[in-house]
Amino acid sequence: MQVLGNAGASDDSALVVSVLCDVLGIIQVTVGQVGESFLQVLNDMPLFYKVILGSPPASQLFGGIPNPEDEVKLWKSFRDKLESVMVMLDKRYIADTCFAWLKECVNKISGRNLIDAIGSGQELASAEKSIRETMESKQVLQGSLEWLKSVFGSEIELPWSRIRELVLEDDSDLWDEIFEGAFLGRMKAIIDLRFRELTGTVDVVNTISAVVGSFTKQNDVQLYLTRPYTAGGVWFLESNAKKTGVASGFKVHPEESEFQSCLNAYFGPEVSRIRDAVDVSCQSILEDLLSFIESPKASQRLKDLAPYLQSKCYESLSTILIALHKELDSLYVSMESGDKEVPTAVTVEKSLFIGRLLFAFQNHSKHIPLILGSPRFWASGNASTVGKLPSLVKHSRFGSDSAICDSPGRQTNLNSKRQNSSATAALFGAREGPSHELEELNKTIGDLCIRAYNLWILWMSDELAAIVSQDLKQDDALTLSTPGRVSDISHFPLFFHFSVNFDDLRLFLS
Repeated sequence: MQVLGNAGASDDSALVVSVLCDVLGIIQVTVGQVGESFLQVLNDMPLFYKVILGSPPASQLFGGIPNPEDEVKLWKSFRDKLESVMVMLDKRYIADTCFAWLKECVNKISGRNLIDAIGSGQELASAEKSIRETMESKQVLQGSLEWLKSVFGSEIELPWSRIRELVLEDDSDLWDEIFEGAFLGRMKAIIDLRFRELTGTVDVVNTISAVVGSFTKQNDVQLYLTRPYTAGGVWFLESNAKKTGVASGFKVHPEESEFQSCLNAYFGPEVSRIRDAVDVSCQSILEDLLSFIESPKASQRLKDLAPYLQSKCYESLSTILIALHKELDSLYVSMESGDKEVPTAVTVEKSLFIGRLLFAFQNHSKHIPLILGSPRFWASGNASTVGKLPSLVKHSRFGSDSAICDSPGRQTNLNSKRQNSSATAALFGAREGPSHELEELNKTIGDLCIRAYNLWILWMSDELAAIVSQDLKQDDALTLSTPGRVSDISHFPLFFHFSVNFDDLRLFLS
């Protein structure tokens, strides 16, 4: 307990792992000593009883004193009483006491879990490896080897397994009894913390205000409609992945680079940044989880942690979507009330920004559908498998493209070191099909995307109708008493010559 107490306030994960290994060695030695001292094996008396009941002859105890016979009688009477009360302890009682003691030693240190100092799944996996090596070490139990040899009649290669068999009377691993529950709980806490950090980093409301606020402060509809738009063209290009198929690998062709350039230009830097931040965080969390799953407990951990990871991912994204939903509600209220303090063009630009962000999440994010899909795909890192990943939208025309070409530099290679690992075997045995959270997220994003672009469409329809009506009233040909025709299209300059964002229109119609 003193060793644990000294490390109880440490935040150094390496120190914590070292202390846990030391404590485990102390626990193993102690359990071995308990077995040697109190456990009766074969016909040999335990060491504790040998020491207590094994005394020198009476002549040596009481020689040279008056009336030694009386002293010998008293001593023999005491020995008989002592032997009558020193009954052998039940083996089950010894095992239960050992289990209760070692759990109390490891689980809580001054009201604080020592394992909380370990900050990632990869560090948990490293700690587990060190602890298991200590547990299987022959050197730790050097002092119990002679006792074990006398019991089993031969040299012992796995001393802890033999002590566990004799003293604890249980086939369960010491790891299961002491560490597994704590490590599993710590991995859940790490997942929860990482997703909370993600939602804290992605501040969509302030980002929308900052980006759109730099766009315009003037409520000039005609200026907005006629502004130059340089990000277009993405909908008139065809992704190279459609032509060559996903089996062609990760090689980026010139046509694909052009497609990505247009796509990123359409999204804009802030939409791409938010999408990448979410995607990279999801990738990092997933890889960290897979590092922890890589253990002899892979199947059991996957069964417990896969639903937890998907639930936390869904909650994190739902928090972002709730913020976007509130922002859209505010935009609709501002538009319907005719608030003059907020330029209409700013309101519309906010709705377009939200629509692009939602579209980026839905069609051009890889690790959101990867996490919320079947865990079978979590260990996949080759092109032929990536093409089979689910898309957030069931019938997306761009789902297969986004899995490969959105950000070639961010491709996942989750199974590069796990081709023959226990984690891979567990993943391939997982359920098929997307999770319920994936379907719910798809529906929510789809509804919000429609709302975002619907606001833009309604505004554009009203403004174009007003412009056409005004131009028609000013057309001299319509006021002539004799039939005539409009010979110059320039009578309708704004209606026919403004620069429409066809990318946004194409996205809305799709």
